[in-house]
Amino acid sequence: MRKILFTLLLAVPFIAAAQTTAPMGILVSQTQGTIDWPKVVEENDLDYAFIMASVGAAIIDSRCGINMEQAHKVAMPIGCVHRYDRHYSAQGQFDNFKAAVKGFHMDLAPAVCVFSDGPYDLNVKRIDALLALFESEYGVKPLIMTTVDTYYKLFNLERYASYHVIIVNEGLKFPVTRYTFWQYTSKEKVAGIMEYVPGLKLHPTYSLNNIKLK
Repeated sequence: MRKILFTLLLAVPFIAAAQTTAPMGILVSQTQGTIDWPKVVEENDLDYAFIMASVGAAIIDSRCGINMEQAHKVAMPIGCVHRYDRHYSAQGQFDNFKAAVKGFHMDLAPAVCVFSDGPYDLNVKRIDALLALFESEYGVKPLIMTTVDTYYKLFNLERYASYHVIIVNEGLKFPVTRYTFWQYTSKEKVAGIMEYVPGLKLHPTYSLNNIKLK
């Protein structure tokens, strides 16, 4: 009997390993390949999706446009993510993001992903300039997506207190930092997506209205 119950639990799509009343979401990129968005919506308990758009000043995610288009066809609220690269100017990176999402609509505030890649200087002035460009263009502060270590290294300051944060902290333990979204895993299984996908939880004190574009 226990073996049968265990098998049934493994078969439940998404959310089973992360039961919560908080709205759940995913982060997708070209890594996931072709996504069956109607199936994603019909067979999973999902409330939003973030879509990788660009990296630095020269890379555009090859699935960004089609993921945005198809997600909207099934009424999935979406936001887009830019991965910061310390080698490029703020303007060059922002222009690359705009090129990636041109012609498509975002429902949620965009996110700027900043990961520390070793002992290198991430150039805080450049990060701040990039955040300011996003805010000027979209009328809201972008989300900051980062790890716990990088949060404490760069963003645990009063001037970032009004930014919403996506904390990448994989595992069962809740983040020790403040956060709006928690990426609790990079290996969630979602019906309609062949590859593993990062899973997100919205902090229970927030709603998607807190990060909607005006």
